[in-house]
Parts: sequence; C-alpha cells; structure tokens
Amino acid sequence: MQRRTFIHQFGLGAVALGTGIPQLDFSGDFSLSILHTNDLHGRFEGNKAAYHVFAQQARQFVQKIRQEQAHVLLLDAGDVLNPSNSKGEELAWMKGMGYDAFALGNHDFDRGMQDLSSQLSKNPIPALAANYQLADTPLVKLVKPYHIVEKAGQRIGIMGLGVNPEGSIPQLLREGLVYTDPLATANQVAVELKEKHACNLVICLSHLGYHYKDEQISDLKLAPQSRHIDIIIGGHTHTFLPEPIVVNNLDGKPVLINHAGWGGLLMGRIDLQYSNGAIRVAKGENVAIGAQNWAA
Repeated sequence: MQRRTFIHQFGLGAVALGTGIPQLDFSGDFSLSILHTNDLHGRFEGNKAAYHVFAQQARQFVQKIRQEQAHVLLLDAGDVLNPSNSKGEELAWMKGMGYDAFALGNHDFDRGMQDLSSQLSKNPIPALAANYQLADTPLVKLVKPYHIVEKAGQRIGIMGLGVNPEGSIPQLLREGLVYTDPLATANQVAVELKEKHACNLVICLSHLGYHYKDEQISDLKLAPQSRHIDIIIGGHTHTFLPEPIVVNNLDGKPVLINHAGWGGLLMGRIDLQYSNGAIRVAKGENVAIGAQNWAA
C-alpha cells in the first residue's frame, strides 16, 4: 500500500509544526481513528474484478484498524449510490461495513428520493444533510442535519452539507427539497453541537467540493469562515489530496480538511491522540485500498 502521511507533534499543549491541529477539550487520555471515503459511486458492487478488490480490501482494512484501535469512526462524504445499479444494495453494503454516518451527495438522488428512502428504511444509517430541508419529501424522517456519537464518554458531533442542487440534481429528482446556505447552516449547527449538546469534537461531512475558481462555496472557503468545526471530510470534486491540510477558522483555530479521491481508490485516515486535555500527536494518511488499474 502506498501511503502519504503528515504528523504534527505537540509539546506542553503547543503546536510544534505549522498551524497544527485543533486543541480540543477531551479529558484524560483518549485516541480516535477516523476512517473515511467519498464518491464511491457504487463501485463496490457489480461484475468487475476491481469492484470486488475494493470491497474485500476495504473490509479487511477497516477490521484491522478496529482490532488495533479502541475508538474508530467510519464516515462517508457522499455519492455512495450508482444510478446504473439495478440491485440498489449500496446502503446494505455500508450497513454491513458498520459506517457511522454519511452525507448526501448529489448522485445519491440519481435513482430518486423514493429509492433512497427505501434503502435507508431497510438499512438505517445516519444520513446527514443540514442544509437540505426535506419536510415535503419521502426523506423527511430519514435524513437529519447531524448525528452525535459517544466514544469513551466523549461526545462527537457529525453534520452533513450538500452541494447546491441547481445544476447538479435534476428538478424531477428533488421535488420538495429546499436548499439553504451551507456556510450559515454549518456555523449554526456547529454552535448547537458545541454549546447545546456539549460535543468535544465537531466533524463536517461536506459534499460541497474542495475548491473552485469562481465564488462557489467549497471546503477551502468554508473552513476560514467557520467557527467550532474541527474537521472537514469532503467529497464531490474527486480531489486526491496527498495529505490532510490545515486552515485557520475565523477565530484563528485550525481546521483539518481531507479528501480521499473517488471510487474507493483511497480511504482517508486521521488519528488523533490526546493527553491531559490537549492533542499531542495527529497523523493523517490517504491509504490506497482499491485496484491500482481502476476501470472507469
């Protein structure tokens, strides 16, 4: 496996390299491994050998990390479904893998909201889209703005953000969906998670995209205009980052951003280790999982 890694060392609660990683308020000693994918597009099912390679290697890798680490999150930043998959079993695969949550991507609407709601009803996985109002759709009770998990008594808030559906989701497939500003929504939800729900860590699963040349909102625009978001795990633009990057938010606090390409070629991994209420070591790597010669 080819790996690219970044490591920031911390001494006495201070960052030793660059702007570093957010110093969060975990008490005692605690470690967390975050594994993540994005833009799988259903490429773990079907007859192609490469699909089976990814499905098998992903399962083995996740199982290995779960055996090695006490606290693991498995997340996805959207576009799980494939419109040509007649079986419609993508979320069953995710459920079997033990995903903790995923954000809705634009292609998750390709087979219609009724198909998506049927999959979610059969395979209940936290589906997140804070900036999609879905009250008048089949997804009303199945998609939430955020999800909270506890690891070793620590509360971790996970929110989802969806791309502007105009031009990315056909009108026929999004009847009743109301899009709201992702930046304003993200900051509002992050405050709620930190202050109302006492979350020590806030993760944003973003399907906004990594970066655009125009003014369209992206992860690189979201992070510096945000507050209370500690990690952004992104998708949509199929961006292969060599390693997670760090961007300071409005309060000068660092935010991690990572993207893991597309199609299961990579799985992102972020390891956080804490001692005495501060991060001492943070390590991130994008690990090659699927076949190297991936057929489009």
